[in-house]
Amino acid sequence: VDKKSVLLGLAVGALAACAFLRSRNQYCKYLKGKPTLYHSFPFRSTRCAWLLAELDATDHVEVKSYPLHRPSEEQRIAYREVHPLATLPSMDLKNGTVLIESSAICMFLADEFADRGLGPRAEDRAEYYNIIAVATATLDGCLEPLYMQLTHTKEENRDPKLIEDRSEKWHKIATHLDKLMATREFAVGPRFSAADCVLGFDIWWVSLIQKGALLEPYPHLSAYLARLKERPGWKKAFNRETKPSGGSL
Repeated sequence: VDKKSVLLGLAVGALAACAFLRSRNQYCKYLKGKPTLYHSFPFRSTRCAWLLAELDATDHVEVKSYPLHRPSEEQRIAYREVHPLATLPSMDLKNGTVLIESSAICMFLADEFADRGLGPRAEDRAEYYNIIAVATATLDGCLEPLYMQLTHTKEENRDPKLIEDRSEKWHKIATHLDKLMATREFAVGPRFSAADCVLGFDIWWVSLIQKGALLEPYPHLSAYLARLKERPGWKKAFNRETKPSGGSL
């Protein structure tokens, strides 16, 4: 190999390295500092941590653990300055804005790292927003009481009417989602997106209740969850085993 070829190869490599470094430093530049995501597995902040892994964006966002169950008084007081309800998740953008809903955080991250391709395509935008809204506005409110009643409440202390109401609601929306997933690989079609981090968390969550009994009647949702679990980003974010009881706390 002649000297010119070697020098040309080195120059091309150096330019490629510079372009790569520039591309990794262009995000969040309008903010006053690195955004901070407050997170604790297995709470809904896991959606956001999973999306960060899928985006390969962990260098650009600080992930700070917050012990939601047993924070010290000092930790609780300090965190209330970030999130008025002291719940998870929250994401401090360091520009005076704090995002306190997982859906808002996931949509922000997908937009901020748009070149990673996990936001919606123009033709998928309506479905993308709809799936995210259904997951956070409908499924979350349905699954939380079911999870607490059927996983963390002694049978004699359970509220049968609450369980019946939320179970009926789950089966109605699950039937709808199962039909959707019969015709697609991911939440909004053939490509993985941030919507999968939002919806997929709920499908995983329901799989913990009564060892998956509520998910069992829905084969397409079950297959969807199995596909998600094979993703490297999933394996980074969901890095703890659930307890034999079916709970995860």
